[in-house]
Amino acid sequence: MEEVLYSAAGQTEACLLLNVYVPTDVFASNSSKAPVLIWIHGGGFTYGSKDGQDPAGIIARSTLDDNDGIIVVNINYRLGMFGWLGGGGATPNLGFYDQLTAFEWVQQYISLFGGDPEQITVLGESAGAASILHHITSYGGNTTLPFQQGIIQSPAFQANLNLTEGYEKTLAEASNITGSSITSLAELSALDAATLQLINFDVILSSGVGFFTYGPAPDGTYVPALPQVLLYEGRFNSDVSVIAAHNSLEAAPFVNSSISTEADVIQALQTSYPEASNATITYLLDVLYPASDYSSNFLRAVQIASDSMFSCSTRFLAVALGNQTYNYIFAVPPGYHAEDVSYTFFNGDTTTLDDGLAVIAELAYALQDYIVGFTLSGNPNDSPAGTALEFPIYGSNATVVEFAYTGLLTTQDDMDNDRCPWWQQAFVQGLI
Repeated sequence: MEEVLYSAAGQTEACLLLNVYVPTDVFASNSSKAPVLIWIHGGGFTYGSKDGQDPAGIIARSTLDDNDGIIVVNINYRLGMFGWLGGGGATPNLGFYDQLTAFEWVQQYISLFGGDPEQITVLGESAGAASILHHITSYGGNTTLPFQQGIIQSPAFQANLNLTEGYEKTLAEASNITGSSITSLAELSALDAATLQLINFDVILSSGVGFFTYGPAPDGTYVPALPQVLLYEGRFNSDVSVIAAHNSLEAAPFVNSSISTEADVIQALQTSYPEASNATITYLLDVLYPASDYSSNFLRAVQIASDSMFSCSTRFLAVALGNQTYNYIFAVPPGYHAEDVSYTFFNGDTTTLDDGLAVIAELAYALQDYIVGFTLSGNPNDSPAGTALEFPIYGSNATVVEFAYTGLLTTQDDMDNDRCPWWQQAFVQGLI
């Protein structure tokens, strides 16, 4: 993680660029109206770049069977304190406005590249997926979305982020680095770019694995409340078609591997949710996540973190949209968070995120075909290459496509359980 952050230490506010990838036939035609796919990268709202993923594989699948293909746009947005510092008079959630600016640019200019500004799909993973979730619930639904469709892969953000604590931590680190007393946003803003980059890096690094000082938080305007709450209350824009996905062991990379006892699980819960009462923690462990359901307390902690931070949000969205979404589970071992990115952007390189099990090309092509089909028509089954398995609507039976090591299958969503409704109510009632 430290190596990744060091590579991103040069993050500045002058990053608002985008890449436009256009198939040859679309670019050559003056009359094309190609569907557009916008990629929002992940990285915990603290690192990442538009250049991190190459969409050549997706575009290639879209041009099969003599089709013109789709346009892909990779966007940047401000990260760390440059995009997400709140408190002390700072404007929170600036990164969302950066994304909106990119969406508006696409709407205004994509026709010059042969694209259709009225056929835009946004694709995001982790922080990128959480961004889409926030856009869908922006202003409590009292706005028109700048896209028609969304593909949400493992939406991840820290729901109980404290803007005041983050602001104070940033000022303290600024004071430590400069040797001066930095007590206001004005004094912080007056520092040179190199110093601000160092402050940003040190604060992010000191946050610890699985925790983030910077990120989205309710601001009373663009983010009137947590998306989990707004979806429950019906305060969101329902004029959107969605594919939502989660991985089988999302949180494993973020949970302390030394957890072995129930006491360790309790400590992890108290660290992640300091506002949770003893009664709440007891209910979680005795009723929702009993030890008898897990082969180890580590996996028990992983399931708790996966549900609360990642996976249940896909269920919340499906239910809010009347179960008329398309959902999938990525369960190819190890099934960790972001493992499906190598499949989404497969270009023939079989290396996965952790250099573990090689990418299975047939499954990667299947995922890309679903993405292409959905971008073309709102139906993942409409890919030029056809589909290896019919992708069903989620429906009242919570039917999902599972990407397994042995291939594709349809099954019932593992998030259709008693745990996710409890988590949503916990967010609504402020229990955690």
